[in-house]
Amino acid sequence: MKIKAAVVVLAFILGMPWAFAERTCRTDSFGTTRCNDGTTYRTDSFGTTRDNRGNSWRTDSFGTTRGSDGSTYRTDSFGTTRDNQGNSWRTDSFGTTRGSDGSTCRTDSFGTVRCK
Repeated sequence: MKIKAAVVVLAFILGMPWAFAERTCRTDSFGTTRCNDGTTYRTDSFGTTRDNRGNSWRTDSFGTTRGSDGSTYRTDSFGTTRDNQGNSWRTDSFGTTRGSDGSTCRTDSFGTVRCK
């Protein structure tokens, strides 16, 4: 479940338009994550996360997440996630994920992820 959450947060950040609009996403009781821009994410029984736009992500036994677009994500022992494009993300002790591009994502008490 932790891997799915990381993949979904990264997908939110990467899928965000560069406008300053807030993007919100929430996971329902069936495990489907729905965002206010119409994107949905679902992880199947094989551990592959797919969105409704034809993208997918899968984490291998070494902890590397590979996207259908050729992207890769790996989290180091310090908790920093890096991709193969030079971007990185780190979650602080308050639960805010900050990207090297200035993006931030935070989960509120209702389970809604908000990204800017």
